[in-house]
Amino acid sequence: MLIEGLEPLPAGTLDTLRTAGTASVTTELFKLGIRHSFMTGPVPLDPSYVMIGEAVTLRYVPSREDIDTNENLGKPTNPQRYTIERMAPGEVLVIDSRGDVRAGSLGEILAARMRALGAAGFVTDGAVRDAAGIRATGLPGFARAAHASANITIHHAADFNAVIGCGGIMVRPGDVIFGDSDGVVVIPRALAAEVAKAAAAREELEAFIKRKVEGGAPLLGTYPPGEQTLREFEAQRKS
Repeated sequence: MLIEGLEPLPAGTLDTLRTAGTASVTTELFKLGIRHSFMTGPVPLDPSYVMIGEAVTLRYVPSREDIDTNENLGKPTNPQRYTIERMAPGEVLVIDSRGDVRAGSLGEILAARMRALGAAGFVTDGAVRDAAGIRATGLPGFARAAHASANITIHHAADFNAVIGCGGIMVRPGDVIFGDSDGVVVIPRALAAEVAKAAAAREELEAFIKRKVEGGAPLLGTYPPGEQTLREFEAQRKS
Protein backbone atom coordinates (compact mmCIF):
# COMPACT_ATOMS: atom_id res chain seq x y z
CA MET A 1 0.00 0.00 0.00
CA LEU A 2 1.48 3.33 -1.05
CA ILE A 3 -0.56 5.48 1.32
CA GLU A 4 1.25 5.48 4.67
CA GLY A 5 0.79 7.30 7.96
CA LEU A 6 -2.95 7.91 7.57
CA GLU A 7 -5.61 7.00 10.07
CA PRO A 8 -8.12 4.53 8.59
CA LEU A 9 -11.38 6.01 7.36
CA PRO A 10 -14.31 5.48 9.74
CA ALA A 11 -15.95 2.12 9.10
CA GLY A 12 -18.62 2.18 6.41
CA THR A 13 -17.62 5.55 4.92
CA LEU A 14 -17.05 4.31 1.38
CA ASP A 15 -20.10 2.02 1.46
CA THR A 16 -22.26 4.96 2.55
CA LEU A 17 -20.89 7.04 -0.33
CA ARG A 18 -22.05 4.36 -2.77
CA THR A 19 -25.65 5.22 -1.90
CA ALA A 20 -25.09 8.84 -2.97
CA GLY A 21 -24.02 10.62 -6.15
CA THR A 22 -21.36 13.18 -6.95
CA ALA A 23 -23.96 15.95 -7.24
CA SER A 24 -25.09 15.39 -3.64
CA VAL A 25 -21.47 15.23 -2.50
CA THR A 26 -20.59 18.57 -4.11
CA THR A 27 -23.61 20.16 -2.42
CA GLU A 28 -22.60 18.88 1.00
CA LEU A 29 -19.00 19.98 0.47
CA PHE A 30 -20.26 23.43 -0.55
CA LYS A 31 -22.18 23.65 2.73
CA LEU A 32 -18.90 22.94 4.54
CA GLY A 33 -17.12 25.73 2.66
CA ILE A 34 -15.48 23.61 -0.06
CA ARG A 35 -16.65 25.40 -3.20
CA HIS A 36 -14.37 23.70 -5.71
CA SER A 37 -14.28 19.92 -5.50
CA PHE A 38 -15.41 18.63 -8.90
CA MET A 39 -12.83 18.01 -11.62
CA THR A 40 -13.27 19.83 -14.92
CA GLY A 41 -12.41 17.71 -17.96
CA PRO A 42 -12.28 14.03 -16.93
CA VAL A 43 -15.33 12.04 -18.00
CA PRO A 44 -16.06 8.33 -17.53
CA LEU A 45 -14.86 5.86 -20.12
CA ASP A 46 -17.93 3.83 -19.14
CA PRO A 47 -20.73 5.81 -17.44
CA SER A 48 -22.17 2.67 -15.88
CA TYR A 49 -19.16 2.35 -13.53
CA VAL A 50 -18.90 3.95 -10.11
CA MET A 51 -15.43 4.56 -8.69
CA ILE A 52 -14.80 5.17 -4.99
CA GLY A 53 -11.47 4.87 -3.26
CA GLU A 54 -8.46 6.52 -1.65
CA ALA A 55 -6.14 8.60 -3.80
CA VAL A 56 -2.67 7.56 -4.85
CA THR A 57 -1.15 10.41 -6.85
CA LEU A 58 1.20 10.47 -9.83
CA ARG A 59 2.63 13.66 -11.32
CA TYR A 60 3.67 14.11 -14.93
CA VAL A 61 5.82 16.94 -16.27
CA PRO A 62 6.74 17.57 -19.92
CA SER A 63 8.91 14.81 -21.37
CA ARG A 64 12.44 15.22 -22.71
CA GLU A 65 13.90 13.11 -25.47
CA ASP A 66 17.21 12.25 -23.77
CA ILE A 67 15.40 10.93 -20.68
CA ASP A 68 12.09 9.50 -21.83
CA THR A 69 13.16 6.44 -23.79
CA ASN A 70 11.77 2.92 -23.96
CA GLU A 71 14.78 1.72 -21.96
CA ASN A 72 14.08 4.10 -19.09
CA LEU A 73 10.37 3.36 -19.24
CA GLY A 74 11.07 -0.26 -18.35
CA LYS A 75 13.24 0.45 -15.33
CA PRO A 76 11.81 -0.60 -11.94
CA THR A 77 12.44 2.91 -10.61
CA ASN A 78 10.21 4.53 -13.23
CA PRO A 79 7.66 6.40 -11.06
CA GLN A 80 4.72 5.37 -13.24
CA ARG A 81 5.54 1.67 -13.16
CA TYR A 82 6.65 1.79 -9.52
CA THR A 83 3.39 3.41 -8.42
CA ILE A 84 1.08 1.12 -10.35
CA GLU A 85 2.90 -2.04 -9.26
CA ARG A 86 2.39 -1.14 -5.60
CA MET A 87 -1.25 -0.11 -5.65
CA ALA A 88 -3.45 -1.74 -3.05
CA PRO A 89 -7.09 -2.85 -3.25
CA GLY A 90 -9.46 0.09 -3.10
CA GLU A 91 -6.96 2.74 -4.17
CA VAL A 92 -7.55 5.16 -7.04
CA LEU A 93 -4.66 6.36 -9.20
CA VAL A 94 -4.97 10.12 -9.81
CA ILE A 95 -2.67 11.44 -12.54
CA ASP A 96 -1.70 15.07 -12.99
CA SER A 97 -1.25 15.23 -16.76
CA ARG A 98 -1.37 19.04 -16.86
CA GLY A 99 -4.53 18.82 -18.97
CA ASP A 100 -2.40 17.76 -21.96
CA VAL A 101 -4.22 15.29 -24.23
CA ARG A 102 -1.50 14.88 -26.90
CA ALA A 103 -0.59 11.40 -25.60
CA GLY A 104 -2.11 8.73 -23.44
CA SER A 105 -1.50 8.93 -19.69
CA LEU A 106 -1.73 5.14 -19.58
CA GLY A 107 -3.15 2.29 -21.63
CA GLU A 108 -4.86 -1.07 -21.55
CA ILE A 109 -2.02 -3.16 -20.10
CA LEU A 110 -1.42 -0.84 -17.15
CA ALA A 111 -5.17 -0.72 -16.51
CA ALA A 112 -5.26 -4.52 -16.57
CA ARG A 113 -2.47 -4.65 -13.98
CA MET A 114 -4.31 -2.23 -11.70
CA ARG A 115 -7.46 -4.30 -12.08
CA ALA A 116 -5.55 -7.46 -11.12
CA LEU A 117 -4.20 -5.70 -8.02
CA GLY A 118 -7.71 -4.72 -6.93
CA ALA A 119 -7.40 -0.98 -7.58
CA ALA A 120 -10.68 0.93 -7.56
CA GLY A 121 -9.90 2.88 -10.74
CA PHE A 122 -7.99 5.83 -12.15
CA VAL A 123 -8.51 9.41 -13.25
CA THR A 124 -6.35 11.62 -15.43
CA ASP A 125 -6.88 15.13 -16.71
CA GLY A 126 -5.08 14.00 -19.86
CA ALA A 127 -5.89 11.27 -22.37
CA VAL A 128 -5.77 7.47 -22.42
CA ARG A 129 -4.69 5.12 -25.16
CA ASP A 130 -6.47 1.80 -25.89
CA ALA A 131 -9.73 3.28 -24.57
CA ALA A 132 -11.85 0.31 -25.70
CA GLY A 133 -9.35 -2.10 -24.17
CA ILE A 134 -9.44 -0.25 -20.85
CA ARG A 135 -13.23 -0.45 -20.82
CA ALA A 136 -12.97 -4.19 -21.43
CA THR A 137 -10.79 -4.66 -18.32
CA GLY A 138 -13.68 -3.60 -16.12
CA LEU A 139 -11.55 -1.00 -14.33
CA PRO A 140 -13.37 2.33 -13.88
CA GLY A 141 -11.47 5.08 -15.66
CA PHE A 142 -11.95 8.82 -16.20
CA ALA A 143 -10.09 10.93 -18.75
CA ARG A 144 -10.46 14.00 -20.96
CA ALA A 145 -9.87 12.24 -24.26
CA ALA A 146 -8.36 9.29 -26.11
CA HIS A 147 -5.00 9.47 -27.88
CA ALA A 148 -2.97 6.63 -29.38
CA SER A 149 0.51 8.04 -28.71
CA ALA A 150 2.56 6.58 -25.87
CA ASN A 151 2.80 8.66 -22.72
CA ILE A 152 6.55 9.29 -22.99
CA THR A 153 6.09 11.30 -26.19
CA ILE A 154 4.57 14.08 -24.07
CA HIS A 155 4.73 13.07 -20.39
CA HIS A 156 7.55 12.35 -17.95
CA ALA A 157 6.55 10.64 -14.70
CA ALA A 158 8.25 12.84 -12.13
CA ASP A 159 7.05 11.63 -8.73
CA PHE A 160 4.24 9.98 -6.81
CA ASN A 161 2.27 10.46 -3.60
CA ALA A 162 2.76 14.21 -3.62
CA VAL A 163 0.08 16.89 -3.61
CA ILE A 164 -1.04 17.37 -7.21
CA GLY A 165 -3.66 19.14 -9.29
CA CYS A 166 -6.02 17.17 -11.50
CA GLY A 167 -8.87 18.70 -13.44
CA GLY A 168 -8.32 21.99 -11.62
CA ILE A 169 -8.69 20.45 -8.15
CA MET A 170 -6.04 19.85 -5.49
CA VAL A 171 -5.62 16.16 -4.64
CA ARG A 172 -3.74 14.97 -1.59
CA PRO A 173 -2.72 11.33 -1.10
CA GLY A 174 -5.48 9.61 0.84
CA ASP A 175 -8.27 11.96 -0.25
CA VAL A 176 -11.44 10.12 -1.18
CA ILE A 177 -12.08 10.05 -4.92
CA PHE A 178 -15.66 9.50 -6.11
CA GLY A 179 -16.48 9.12 -9.79
CA ASP A 180 -19.84 8.42 -11.42
CA SER A 181 -21.62 9.21 -14.68
CA ASP A 182 -21.18 12.97 -14.08
CA GLY A 183 -17.44 12.86 -13.43
CA VAL A 184 -15.11 12.98 -10.45
CA VAL A 185 -15.31 14.76 -7.09
CA VAL A 186 -12.46 14.99 -4.57
CA ILE A 187 -13.45 14.69 -0.90
CA PRO A 188 -10.91 15.85 1.68
CA ARG A 189 -10.11 12.83 3.81
CA ALA A 190 -10.94 14.54 7.10
CA LEU A 191 -14.44 15.35 5.84
CA ALA A 192 -15.19 12.05 4.13
CA ALA A 193 -17.30 10.40 6.84
CA GLU A 194 -19.38 13.53 7.49
CA VAL A 195 -19.92 14.18 3.80
CA ALA A 196 -20.81 10.55 3.07
CA LYS A 197 -23.54 10.52 5.71
CA ALA A 198 -24.96 13.89 4.67
CA ALA A 199 -24.87 13.06 0.93
CA ALA A 200 -26.66 9.75 1.49
CA ALA A 201 -29.39 11.57 3.43
CA ARG A 202 -29.66 14.16 0.64
CA GLU A 203 -30.18 11.42 -1.93
CA GLU A 204 -33.12 10.13 0.09
CA LEU A 205 -34.61 13.62 0.44
CA GLU A 206 -34.21 14.47 -3.23
CA ALA A 207 -35.83 11.20 -4.28
CA PHE A 208 -38.83 12.24 -2.17
CA ILE A 209 -38.82 15.73 -3.73
CA LYS A 210 -38.63 14.29 -7.23
CA ARG A 211 -41.69 12.13 -6.58
CA LYS A 212 -43.61 15.19 -5.37
CA VAL A 213 -42.62 17.22 -8.44
CA GLU A 214 -43.55 14.35 -10.75
CA GLY A 215 -46.91 14.27 -8.97
CA GLY A 216 -47.56 17.92 -9.81
CA ALA A 217 -46.11 19.81 -6.84
CA PRO A 218 -44.77 23.30 -7.67
CA LEU A 219 -41.10 24.09 -7.20
CA LEU A 220 -41.84 26.85 -4.68
CA GLY A 221 -41.72 25.29 -1.25
CA THR A 222 -40.75 21.91 -2.68
CA TYR A 223 -37.31 22.47 -4.16
CA PRO A 224 -35.56 23.64 -2.10
CA PRO A 225 -37.84 22.04 0.48
CA GLY A 226 -39.85 24.29 2.77
CA GLU A 227 -41.00 23.38 6.24
CA GLN A 228 -44.11 21.56 5.02
CA THR A 229 -42.15 19.42 2.57
CA LEU A 230 -39.59 18.56 5.24
CA ARG A 231 -42.35 17.58 7.66
CA GLU A 232 -43.87 15.32 5.02
CA PHE A 233 -40.48 13.78 4.33
CA GLU A 234 -39.80 13.08 8.01
CA ALA A 235 -43.26 11.61 8.44
CA GLN A 236 -42.63 9.26 5.50
CA ARG A 237 -39.28 8.20 6.95
CA LYS A 238 -40.83 7.39 10.32
CA SER A 239 -43.61 5.39 8.71
